[in-house]
Amino acid sequence: MIDKLPLANLPTPLEAADRLTRSWEGPRIWVKRDDLTGFGLSGNKVRKLEYHAAAARAAGATTLITAGAAQSNHCRATALAAAQLGMSCHLFLRTPDGRPLAEPTGNNLLHHLSGASLHYIKPDQYAQRDRLMEELAGELQPAATAWVIPEGASDYLGMLGFAEAGRELADQIEGWRKPPAVWHASSSGGTTAGLVMAAAQTRHSFVVMGTSVGDTVEELNERLAAIWAETSRHRSLPKNVLPPILTDAYIGGGYGVVSDAELSCQLEATRLTGLLFDPVYTGKAIYALREEIRRGGLDDFDDVVFWHTGGGFGVFAHDFSAVIGRSAEER
Repeated sequence: MIDKLPLANLPTPLEAADRLTRSWEGPRIWVKRDDLTGFGLSGNKVRKLEYHAAAARAAGATTLITAGAAQSNHCRATALAAAQLGMSCHLFLRTPDGRPLAEPTGNNLLHHLSGASLHYIKPDQYAQRDRLMEELAGELQPAATAWVIPEGASDYLGMLGFAEAGRELADQIEGWRKPPAVWHASSSGGTTAGLVMAAAQTRHSFVVMGTSVGDTVEELNERLAAIWAETSRHRSLPKNVLPPILTDAYIGGGYGVVSDAELSCQLEATRLTGLLFDPVYTGKAIYALREEIRRGGLDDFDDVVFWHTGGGFGVFAHDFSAVIGRSAEER
């Protein structure tokens, strides 16, 4: 059995979103509240970090290295986990020009507050992030032993964290008449892979449905294939694994590009649930859920579980003024 370090407040609640259900007139909507895994360490990434942090400790590491966008939830969680564990942290952060943000906001502000060492890189450099992280790990030795965590902690270890999460959900929906759809934002692949594993382990007590936040379905499947290949080197895969149902129909302008229509939907969802939706991830996913319900793509389900992967700090890095003003005029 692989160890983990307890970083998250688990299990997270499964709550009915009755007002959202009535407004959107589709299947019953539930919210899996992974925004409640902690405060600074909130969100789905903490589940993955529990396994990576344990492996880092076991390897004698004193430093964590990872990479993500300038507003990365994963980088924020990694940096604050490192601070909690008394470890150093280095973050490779992608910006359009490789320069720091003019004004740190949202997750990026927390990157600074955590005390992590921040390395800003351009998109073309980010394509080489794995090499850059390994090179830095080599440069830090022998003064420090570094543990490199891939983007999104989406690898075998990260997948284990979300396989556990999926089994947690299976316990919460035991006795439901029909398997629900589990709707979530899909990007680096670890969350999706873990849910697929858990679905197989629990005799498909739920159906995994992922909506891309910026990449094509082909790219998502390539990432999942890489995680499965790594997993198969450590353990036998269940024979009854079913691929997830993935869509890239709602990526809009791409990763991190948020339209007024998406922001308006996020505003609507917040006012119907009291929850915050990160425009990059959960915001795009809640917009996609509404549109999929309108399209009739979930008509075969009595229930849909929206996996709230957290990231509420991202709200403070976006300008909602236009949609708030328009909403006020409409009222």
